[in-house]
Amino acid sequence: MASFTLYLDETGARHPDRASGLPARSDWFAMGGILVRQEDKAEAKQRRDDIAGKWGVTSPFHMTDMINERSKFSWLGRLTQRERDSFWAEYREFLADVPVIGIGCVIDRAGYAARGYVKKHEDRWLLCRSAFDIVVERSVKYAISQGRQLNVVFEADVAMNSIIESYFRNLKENGLEFDKSNSGKYQPLSREDFQLTLTSIENRPKENRILQIADSYIYAIARRGYDKKFDVYRRLIDAKRVIDCLLTKDEVPALGVKYYCFDR
Repeated sequence: MASFTLYLDETGARHPDRASGLPARSDWFAMGGILVRQEDKAEAKQRRDDIAGKWGVTSPFHMTDMINERSKFSWLGRLTQRERDSFWAEYREFLADVPVIGIGCVIDRAGYAARGYVKKHEDRWLLCRSAFDIVVERSVKYAISQGRQLNVVFEADVAMNSIIESYFRNLKENGLEFDKSNSGKYQPLSREDFQLTLTSIENRPKENRILQIADSYIYAIARRGYDKKFDVYRRLIDAKRVIDCLLTKDEVPALGVKYYCFDR
């Protein structure tokens, strides 16, 4: 059976009670990335290598460092403005042309705290687990709609590998554990749906070329919650590379990108 791979990354602070370093007006935790058809992986890798080769990039693309012109991307700050504009124009086109689908769950941390969830839920991993369950479930729904199975690849982190893998096993064995009275409107999948559709999970290092694309996508999706004019996100929308663009208006609440705790 044909498959999708969900390449999964995160941005922001996963602990609800820990400072993220982001300003309060854009203080998010997000998990997500891209869905890639098995037959499109080679093209995605080649497109990534093409732009890296053109600009002499030897480090993994990392959107936060690129935006802030720091670490391995401090060289961006030494370019002329014309050169900088050229790089970002080409990078936006690369993201828009690569054959993938952006998906994610973005949690506004201030909104989460304002609802009293930090005190109500003692689980310090809850932000991470909630976002994982939501984005994987929506990816499974889309995979089912396309007659495909789904496997998951996430960026390796020694401290988190076993935790993320446990979330996956729990979903596959038990299904969602959200309050049914609140989640019913989102048409949650059954345990059997997860068992039939989810296949495997594995971690890969930051150097994985497709995970680098996922990093840029989830950053753009997260930032859109606070900055609807963010040029990278708008270019992805123009190219219909975000899952919402592939759904009907009625399907978006249950299958599209989830912005959580934003209505404060």
